[in-house]
Amino acid sequence: MERRLTDLLKVLFHPHDYFKILGRDRYKSLKIRIVLLDAMLSLVPLFIVVTISYFWFQHILKDDFRNQVKWQIENTEQSIEYFIDEKVSALRFLASSYSSDQLSDQKMLTDIFTKFEKEFSGLVDLGLIDANGIQQAYAGPYPLTGKDYSNQEWFNEVVVRNVYVSDVFMGYRRLPHFAIAVKKDCPEKRTFCILRATIDMKILKRFVSDINLRENDDVFIINHEGILQIPSRFHGDVLNKFKLPVLAPQRSVSVVDVKELDGSPAIFGYVPIRNSLWILAAVIKSTPYSRIPKIFRNELFLISILSVLISVVVTFLMAQTVVNRIKKADQEIEDAVAKTEQASKLASIGRLAAGVAHEINNPLAIINEKAGLVKDLLELSGDVKDKERLLALINGIFDSVNRCRTITHRLLGFARRMEITYEVIDLNDVIKEVIGFLEKEILFRNIRLELNLKEDLPKIEGDKGQLQQVFLNIINNAVDAVEEGGLIEVATKVRDNNTVLVSVRDTGRGIPKDKLKTIFEPFYTTKEKGKGTGLGLFISYGIMKKLGGTILVESEINKGTTFTVEVPIKVGAG
Repeated sequence: MERRLTDLLKVLFHPHDYFKILGRDRYKSLKIRIVLLDAMLSLVPLFIVVTISYFWFQHILKDDFRNQVKWQIENTEQSIEYFIDEKVSALRFLASSYSSDQLSDQKMLTDIFTKFEKEFSGLVDLGLIDANGIQQAYAGPYPLTGKDYSNQEWFNEVVVRNVYVSDVFMGYRRLPHFAIAVKKDCPEKRTFCILRATIDMKILKRFVSDINLRENDDVFIINHEGILQIPSRFHGDVLNKFKLPVLAPQRSVSVVDVKELDGSPAIFGYVPIRNSLWILAAVIKSTPYSRIPKIFRNELFLISILSVLISVVVTFLMAQTVVNRIKKADQEIEDAVAKTEQASKLASIGRLAAGVAHEINNPLAIINEKAGLVKDLLELSGDVKDKERLLALINGIFDSVNRCRTITHRLLGFARRMEITYEVIDLNDVIKEVIGFLEKEILFRNIRLELNLKEDLPKIEGDKGQLQQVFLNIINNAVDAVEEGGLIEVATKVRDNNTVLVSVRDTGRGIPKDKLKTIFEPFYTTKEKGKGTGLGLFISYGIMKKLGGTILVESEINKGTTFTVEVPIKVGAG
């Protein structure tokens, strides 16, 4: 493992030494190094962002859940407050609307209670209590007329406060309920009376049940001493003591983290109910937000994996592009160096060719003159033994001398860079003249020739003699490549406003792909030994470059070769 790590560090931080070891695999190694470095640089920020996002999202969910708990507690507390205020206002209205004598009348009180109950639901009974705490009149389902309430806490409180909402208590009926009492002064009698209405504890329980609870949650009402005013799911029945410590209630909803008696964590939310001694409390043990981070974590994991994959793919493509550009640049440098070397070679060949041609031409002239003299002597002499045979040999010497002159002329033309003479010419006519030179050989070898020369071809500015040499070399090579019965097609067309294309296609044996790059080099030939010098295409390519054009070649083994000559229409257009 340590050795692999060391090798990896060498790749990352000492690529030059590594490339020396790998040699030709340096581009592959460079690509891997780029991918690894970019992956490392992208994964670290991604990991940081994902980690921060996870904890940030968890914190937001927790705060959002707490806010929901606050909102539900606050809504329920406002509903209870509205219910109490409504009942207090109604009792005050009754106390101010009726005299103590009217309220003391049993029939009148029953009639008032019936009407009151229709308007305000939830009342159990209605009673009038005198200053001594004795209930003088009562409307309700229980026999409570004449009951003494002077010793009960709520009676003393209402005497002092004028209005009082009691805690839940059992009372004479032995059922949990609470009372709302309003004090009514009777100045004419120099006394007072109390109008009291009782409400079943189930009304409070109904308000609390509107809160959206889960199976582990508990919502209830307690007083300031922690006595349950309604039954609780997990913390006891009504009038039992709530065992968790209760902090001093604030005016707004408070939410704190607590631990249950069994040590399990919970959220404790509470708020005081205005105009009463009650506290609306909720113990929330369920944490639905804890499941969401797990889902979010899974999604983050998938997103991270996808991000890594996308990053790797993009990095790989980027590395591929960069390495290909580097490779292309290296190739261009190599090509430039090769062209420089080629130019140096050509300069050397040019100087050598000029010297060789000059040195050869002098002996060739002497040989030609001597052979001509021998021929003249033989023709002037009488009967000479084997005269015809000797004349044939002398003609062979002339042919060889002419062949050598052609080669030396080409060498001198290449070496001297003969000046170009521009004139307006018809390219179709140039091609027809070249075909005329080779027509007999084409017919003799039974080669099918097709000319597809575009009519109204624009005239061009060029050197007619040199263009003839180019087309002669290319078509002559096609004739040599095609077997008897083959096809040579010569076509001309206009490519654009600046260039005319001349294509020479044959059905010969073709040129291997690995040889296409070298066919324009000097002394390179695909012909049999003794049939070519290897200078024809080289010189033709040089001529076209001087004219501002070029020569392109396409070939496939056993299917043929196509040479395309791009000829500029005007000087400088190419």
